[in-house]
Amino acid sequence: MRQKINVRVIAAASLLLAAQSQALNIFEDQYGHKMDLYGEIGTGGHFGADYEYGEFYTDETFVDDTFSSLGIKGTYDNIYYKLEMDYQRENWKGGSGDMVLAVDKSFFGYRITPKHSLEFGLTDTAFDAYDKYGDFTFDTTVETGEAGDQSSTLKYDGQLGYIKFGSSYSYRGKSESGSELGNIYNGYIGFFHDIFSVVVGTERRVGSDGLSKYGKQELTGLGMRLNVTEALSFGVNGYQEEEYISQEKQPIDLSDVENSEYRYNQYEPLDRSGWLISSKYVFNEKWEVVASHNNEEHEEWDDKGSVFIDQPSWGAVRNWQTFGVNFRPHRSVIFSAEVNTGEAAQDLYAYTRIYF
Repeated sequence: MRQKINVRVIAAASLLLAAQSQALNIFEDQYGHKMDLYGEIGTGGHFGADYEYGEFYTDETFVDDTFSSLGIKGTYDNIYYKLEMDYQRENWKGGSGDMVLAVDKSFFGYRITPKHSLEFGLTDTAFDAYDKYGDFTFDTTVETGEAGDQSSTLKYDGQLGYIKFGSSYSYRGKSESGSELGNIYNGYIGFFHDIFSVVVGTERRVGSDGLSKYGKQELTGLGMRLNVTEALSFGVNGYQEEEYISQEKQPIDLSDVENSEYRYNQYEPLDRSGWLISSKYVFNEKWEVVASHNNEEHEEWDDKGSVFIDQPSWGAVRNWQTFGVNFRPHRSVIFSAEVNTGEAAQDLYAYTRIYF
């Protein structure tokens, strides 16, 4: 499943920044119960957006990307929980373009040991935390289209020395637009060191069984980081995916012209792949620059008799580059701008984020 979900990408990058900020403690007692308030306020958007690339809801040269979140997280000894609300603009393909309030996370977990835990509820699938691991940029690069947040999810995370691993199962997963995906199996394993780290993740989807256009899917992703010095780092990220998409739908009730329920069939496979090389240089605690080169290839972009879409202007393969500057006047505040060149979906992405 390939879909543009800006806030998911933002949330993944935000984790690193939010960890540096201080959540507001709102409750704590002598019995081990602690509750914190945290959140994020963000403004910005995509300048020079190109609708042809299929990443935005509207054909406008500027696409707003306002995003805010507010949540509570707490612990009862080994039990922990989180409830998070997002207020965001649905600016991705198929979105309404409106500001929408939604529950992003609602789960509880149990810490079996300090390095092993279980979670259940509306939470990230296991690979979601590492699908951009080798990407130091923020929002405008190759995306590994794993399932992201899903309800009815059971997740395990563990660690043995430098090795981290996890897996998750989501019952009747759904896309960002609410389409049925079927049950989702998701996992990762990685080696994490201060100098070099690598993580591999995979996702398997059984498909919607005719309830939506999404059939079965197999996805594999890879991320690597190399910290050459304390200031200079390089990363590699990539994915390989096969997804079945329906080519035909029929109304379930032919006698009711207003019935919008359909049965989907004739699923055809699509092969997709993408990779990027990224870098980061930290001048000091306030200033850093990031850059990337991106390559992506989709079977449906090929003009050799594709039954999916007309061939886009860039052909079967996209290549583009990004260059960004990040300024942090405070550890919980970031101003950033990323310029895109080549076959990119926008010319510039600029934003401000405040975390607490």
